Amino acid sequence: MKFKVNGYFDMGSNKNQKFQKTVDAENEDIAREKIYSIMGSKHRVKRRKIQITEIEPEN
Repeated sequence: MKFKVNGYFDMGSNKNQKFQKTVDAENEDIAREKIYSIMGSKHRVKRRKIQITEIEPEN
């Protein structure tokens, strides 16, 4: 199942970067963990600086 995940992460200096990603996952919890993994490896952002605002199944 695919999930569309919206959120933002802290870039420092009071700046937030919005993101929208689509990930393959079995459920919302796994989708959330994949987003933390992807954003952490691509942007070197700690989990505590990533805010997920919405997770919804994609049709």
